[in-house]
Amino acid sequence: MLKILRVLLFYGVLPVILLLTAALTWLRWESGRPQADYFANRQGRLASVSVAETSRSPGQVSQFLTLASDTGLSVSLRVIRRERAATTLPVLIILGGHRTGSDAVDLFGDVGEQAVVALDYPYAGAERIRGLGQVLRTVPLARQAFRDTPPAISLVIDWLSNQDWVDEKQMIIVGASLGVPFAALAAARDERIAGAMLVHGAADNLAWLEVQVARRNDISMLHLPLARIIYWLAYGPAFDTARNVAAISPRPVVIIGASDDERTPQYQTEALFAAAGEPKVLRWTQGGHIQPDRSEIVAELLRIADELLPFGSTD
Repeated sequence: MLKILRVLLFYGVLPVILLLTAALTWLRWESGRPQADYFANRQGRLASVSVAETSRSPGQVSQFLTLASDTGLSVSLRVIRRERAATTLPVLIILGGHRTGSDAVDLFGDVGEQAVVALDYPYAGAERIRGLGQVLRTVPLARQAFRDTPPAISLVIDWLSNQDWVDEKQMIIVGASLGVPFAALAAARDERIAGAMLVHGAADNLAWLEVQVARRNDISMLHLPLARIIYWLAYGPAFDTARNVAAISPRPVVIIGASDDERTPQYQTEALFAAAGEPKVLRWTQGGHIQPDRSEIVAELLRIADELLPFGSTD
């Protein structure tokens, strides 16, 4: 009986181990493939623009739009700007957390002599994931969203470049938290972006993911393996933030860290600043990681943005 049990365990467990090993080996290989051709082909040409909502407040106009490419790619965004500007406006293109998305424009209030454009990530899955079945359905949608975000940003820039209120020499990308890897890659690959502001982000995305896993899981031996799987699922090698931020130069970069960031250690902010080329500026906010409900941190970030953006000089 014991011999039979051993045989059953051997032939039952071994195929599972081999299958998992093969799946992880494929995932590692597939996530490391160059994505530049995919980004360029997926961007395509701007085929349509639909305006879902327009609202006005004293002196300002806000619009919610969806842009569609001839490749089937679509991206939703919100724009807030002066309704009647005397000259063309600098534009801040905002990439925030995945739940904030285009609602990030609401944090700015009176935008003054600039326009603010905030994107929704091109993700079609559930926001709250429950159960194994939903996880299995969500993973391919999330992976597609990671690949589609860089060409979606460039599609937005295509649209902005055709607006008569846009100063094409002052289109600046602002990535906050999860938006930092996307913003760094977008600025590295699209020279129409005049500069970047990277807020509470890390140089090493794998190390950053390990911190996020550790915040939710007390079993330390699982932190790095789980982080690595998520890194591969999210096409981590394509979003090498340290490499991408270096490629932005000679366009300027502003990097902002938080003194008590519970999600991004200070050494990661310092490493990101070290990786960036000149010209560059490092600033610190007091307190924790940026979140929409942390009004004092948001106010400090807006003050820094008013001081340093648009980029006339970063001295």
